[in-house]
Amino acid sequence: MKSIKFLPLLLLLSMFSCGKLATTSEDKKSVDEILKFYGGYVETMKGVQTLNGKSGDFFEVEIKDSKLINSQPQRAVSNAANIAFIIFQNQKPGEYDVIKTKLLLSDGASFTKSFTQKELQEVKDLYPEINKINSLLINKDDNGILEMFEPKFKPKKELVKETISRMDAQLGPITEIQFQGFEFLDNPNLGQIILIREVSKRDKVFPFINVAFDRKTKKMLNIEFP
Repeated sequence: MKSIKFLPLLLLLSMFSCGKLATTSEDKKSVDEILKFYGGYVETMKGVQTLNGKSGDFFEVEIKDSKLINSQPQRAVSNAANIAFIIFQNQKPGEYDVIKTKLLLSDGASFTKSFTQKELQEVKDLYPEINKINSLLINKDDNGILEMFEPKFKPKKELVKETISRMDAQLGPITEIQFQGFEFLDNPNLGQIILIREVSKRDKVFPFINVAFDRKTKKMLNIEFP
């Protein structure tokens, strides 16, 4: 019998150099905001890519020599996402179908990640909930925090109060919280989530905060103080 081989579908990818496309004021503002947040050195490229016969505009950022990024290589995914989100926020709606980020780390390693317009819009739509939980944490509003939880994941009030009190006693109260990116994850216990990565300001220390939201309901599932 004659054997039949099935070949994988080839992805057609064509790109046009950024030199053929004008840099907009929104592009410049995006880069300025990235440099303000991360420092370092930034290069950009923009163009059109065709994937499986479907064309879309892309904007790519490559960043190196950032002290913040180099100091936390374990957060490469969220830093890449944050850079893409900064670009997305500073562009006209629908300007780019895909935003790409490339991090060049001090040890010679690199990390590349792409985000679609739909994914970035999903995070933007969640932003009111992110601001809400941040305000509740700063104001130590136990009841408000509990109300944000998906009912089946809601902890006991005593646990929330004890955790906040213990953290304040050890590190000082939270005076400010800064968004530092996100990750889309499929968690075996929580399901499909958006994990929001943040950093808090407490006296002279800046500990991390992770907040998990359900991608469908947008309800909060968990808060971690790693």
